[in-house]
Formats: sequence, structure tokens, C-alpha cells
Amino acid sequence: MEWKRFWNKYRKKIKYGAAIFFGAAAVLFIMAWILSRQAAAIFNLVAERQHFLEGHITVERLSATPLGHVHFQNLVWESENGEDKVVIPDGRFHVKPLDIILRRPSTSTIDSLELNGADIALTFDERMHIKGIRAIERVQSPPGDKHKAKKPFDIKLKNLNVEVTLNHCRLTAYYKTRIHTFSDVNAKLHYDSKDKLTIDFSTGELAGTLEGGGVDIQGTVDLKPVISTCDLRLGIKELNPSSLGTGLDIHETVTAGAAVTGKLPEPVIVGELYMKALNLPGLKFTNVRGNFKYKDGYIGAENVTADVFGGTCDAHGGFNIDTKAYDVYVKGHNLRSETATNTPFFRTLVELDLTMKCDGNPRSTKTYGSFESGKGIYALVKFDSISGTFSNQYKRLAFSDVQIKSQGGDIVAPQFELLDGKLHLGNLYYVSPGGRRSRISFF
Repeated sequence: MEWKRFWNKYRKKIKYGAAIFFGAAAVLFIMAWILSRQAAAIFNLVAERQHFLEGHITVERLSATPLGHVHFQNLVWESENGEDKVVIPDGRFHVKPLDIILRRPSTSTIDSLELNGADIALTFDERMHIKGIRAIERVQSPPGDKHKAKKPFDIKLKNLNVEVTLNHCRLTAYYKTRIHTFSDVNAKLHYDSKDKLTIDFSTGELAGTLEGGGVDIQGTVDLKPVISTCDLRLGIKELNPSSLGTGLDIHETVTAGAAVTGKLPEPVIVGELYMKALNLPGLKFTNVRGNFKYKDGYIGAENVTADVFGGTCDAHGGFNIDTKAYDVYVKGHNLRSETATNTPFFRTLVELDLTMKCDGNPRSTKTYGSFESGKGIYALVKFDSISGTFSNQYKRLAFSDVQIKSQGGDIVAPQFELLDGKLHLGNLYYVSPGGRRSRISFF
């Protein structure tokens, strides 16, 4: 009875309310459908007429909501020469609904973008301009600049304020002769062309010019100056030095942390490196630590320290990524001869001066230097000092002009060598205080 009274009293209002609710729902559904169709139409129109990206853009599936959230599948940006540059199996972006309704899309229409599982290939020119993108702002040369013909490019894009999220993507970057491939890229980027680019970027394994376990980058790029400047923190995990093309068979990896500063497109990277172990022909280092600086394709290392053969060493040097040329200078202190030569009856502490040089051709790699020891013993022979020079190529460490001084005269070893860590001793001679020379034989 109560329900009937309520229905009889309010049935008109209930009917009107239901009609308004279902009408509004129908309108929203129709608007969503129209907007979705409109979004697809706008996208196809923009893709056909846009000048932001060179080449062709296609998408297999596209849907949108009245609030401007757009979901797409299998989007492909194909360059003019037919090579795929970007393939995105799944993604989302948000557009300003009014721009879509009024058919006035621009670079500022999209304010957020999310890419899932994308395969992105980008080619950079010498000024770090991404080829195929026409929205780069051209940096004007100062008045009176003699080099006006060489107008540099920067990473500035026109009228953009967008957040970009990358989930488990693959990124390949081409720059000069270098190729860098990053797997499992996860990143959050905020690009405001009037202010700065904020970066939170991490990857899985690296391949190409550099091989390693991954890279982390956090920080900002200031877009307000004429030439953008960066303030970033870089972390590199398990970098394989052999991938640099040094010609040395190095299997140990490097971990590094660095600050990236300076103007684009030529930033300066300064940081610290660490290697648990480093095995070079005839030399086995552990706990390698040092500072490095990268600029314009050249890596310079300073204040490098390590443990080697029971002693310590300090080193410095440099490597050119493009030419593969390098030089290394090492000074060893208190090295134990029995550890270095794997010969327990040869005992002394050695000071070492070592140089490694390569002009880019692995066959040119040469290690050479000199050494001098304090007091020691070889088998039954005691000596006050031992000195000489050495040269190493192709895992063959040869010694020459070795002089062993003792109170009863000198011992001379014109030549002996270490081959794969084993000592091969040549003739030994005893030189008496009077200058008489005679060969020494132990057996």
C-alpha cells in the first residue's frame, strides 16, 4: 500500500527523472561514439597533413572518451625511405577535447603519452637533432657571428608541454658511427618547451657500441638558454670494456656513476668507475677504482688505483670511442715477484713503470716499460736489487737488459719471458767485481 501511494504521488517525477537519466546516458554514449569517430578522423587527417614528423603514420585501432583519453593499437611511424622508426603495439594519450571538437590540432594538443612495448629507432645528426622530426627549433646565431651558415640545432621542440611514459620499450639510437640499443626501457619524462625536460630513465641490457647490464639517468635539461644545458646523474651497470673495441680480451665489467653537465649536444660526463677485477696480458688487477671524464667521444681516466700482485698501482690514460686508439700509464708499487711470475723461489718487491698504447688497430697494441726492485732472493742467490725493461705483444711478456746487483758481483739476464703466466728463463751470467763474466747453472 505504501509503495502504491508513493508511486501515485511521485510517478511523474520518477518518469521524468528516469527519462533524463537515460537520455543523458544516451547523449554521453553518442558523444563518446562521435568523439571516438571524430578522434579517428582527426588522427587520420593530422597524420596525412602533419609536418611534425617526416614519413607516414598509420594506426590499426583507435578509440577515445569524451574527456579526451585516447587508446591506440599498432601505431607505426615509417620513415620516407621505408624503414620503420617507431612501432607501438599499445599506447595511450590524452588530448585537449576542445582542440579535437574544433578541429584545431597542434603540437600542444597532446599533454600526456604512454607507450607500452614500443620499438623506437632514432637517428641523430652531428648536432643531436633527431632526423625525421621537423619541430626542432633552430638556434639563432648571435649578431655579427662569422659562422652564421653553421646554425646549430638543439633538442627544443615547439610549443610542447607533455608527459611521456615508456613501459618495457626498446630504444635504438644512431649517432655518427655509434649504435646504442637499450632493452626494457622504463621512463617518465616531462617536456615543457618553455622550461625544462625532466628525466627518470632506466633500462635493461645494452647492446651495440656499448654492452652492459643497464643504464639509469635522472635529472633535468634546462631548455630556457639559447643552447640547452643538462644536469643529470648517470649510472652504468656491468659495462663490458671489450665492446668499446679496444682489441683486449677483457671479460670483467665496469660499474660507473657520473654527473652529466654542460651544453648540448656535447655534454661533459665526469664520474667514478669500479671494477672488481681486470685481467690484462701478464697483469691481474683487483679492486680497480678511479675517476673518468667523457667529452666529444674521448674517455680520460685519472687517479686510478688497484691491487696487483700483492702490491698496489696508480694509473691514468684515455680512450677514443670512434678511432679505438688508447693509451694507459701505470706505476706499480711493492709488487711481489713470486705472485707475478708464479715462481715461489723468486722473491722480491718491485717498482713498475708501464705504458700501453694502441693506434686503433688491435695488432698495434704494445705494452712496455721498466722495473726495479729492492733486496730479494732467486733460488739460493741473494741480491740487492733487480732492474730491467720489458715489452709485451700478443700475450708474450719479454724482459731484457735485466741486471741483478749483489755484494759479490752482478747477475745479468739478457732476456727471459712470461708466456701465459709461466716463466721461461734464458741464460744467467755472473759478473764479478773485476768484470769477468761466466754463465750460472743450477742443475
